[in-house]
Amino acid sequence: MPAQILSEPRTSALFWRRWLRRIGIFLGCLVVAIIAMYATRCTLLLNVARIALGRQAELVAQEHADGVTVAFPTPPSAWITPMKNLMNPIWAPIKTNGVNYYLFAKPRTWLNSYSERSNPASPYYQAWVGAYVIKRTDGTLPDDPQSLAWQTTALDQRAWLSAMGDPSPLAESSPAVSAGTIAIDGHTLPLWHGTMQSHSDLSADPKGPLATLIGMPPKSAWPAGVDSFHDVTLDGYFTWWADSARKVSIVVYAVAASYPEQTATANSRSLVNDELLSVMKSAKVELVH
Repeated sequence: MPAQILSEPRTSALFWRRWLRRIGIFLGCLVVAIIAMYATRCTLLLNVARIALGRQAELVAQEHADGVTVAFPTPPSAWITPMKNLMNPIWAPIKTNGVNYYLFAKPRTWLNSYSERSNPASPYYQAWVGAYVIKRTDGTLPDDPQSLAWQTTALDQRAWLSAMGDPSPLAESSPAVSAGTIAIDGHTLPLWHGTMQSHSDLSADPKGPLATLIGMPPKSAWPAGVDSFHDVTLDGYFTWWADSARKVSIVVYAVAASYPEQTATANSRSLVNDELLSVMKSAKVELVH
């Protein structure tokens, strides 16, 4: 009988030690998970936004009206999975609807809370690749597709800068010049090159969902002489073709940026002729059923 009495406290103590060990393991895993989620918050936010935007009823309806979408199925490891944006409100002044499919460089590491697109010290600063599917509201194809491509691009850039908080969005294009040809989705197409005087979307006081989505490096990490929404020269390549059966125009583009204070290692113009053009070439047109 005494032995049984003595064993009861020991059993109880063993029981509680086991439960405390399990609770400790659970709490440890929870802390690790929270740290991991915090460290990858920018990447997670981009993924959540991509899914949410891609399921918007109006965007899905526009894709069905267009009859085609554009995919970049194998982006390089430094780039995000492509995102989508409904352009109807932005292109309303030129009576045009459509969707923008685009991608840019993701955070350099999981610990970074901002995309390399926002990093003035990165070669991917203010660089992106994308494609427009453009459908005029009167159902006709444009007489001057190159002019339409510039108009849609300028409206897009001003709208983006405005959404990022730029008080004076700028997008002034120079005439495009022939740059040879480019092979996309089994077609050889004319390639055009042009520049645009614009602003960076870098901000010392980022506000709004778009700035939160992309993230910004702290101002202490900016190169000397760089200010919010500073002047940049956008150096871009684009190509276009018309789908007469579906009455849409498709524009595939790549853009890099430069600015006076930019260092040689961060200058992204060199990317236009290799990585950016390579991503352009990976574009695939997919039918919407």
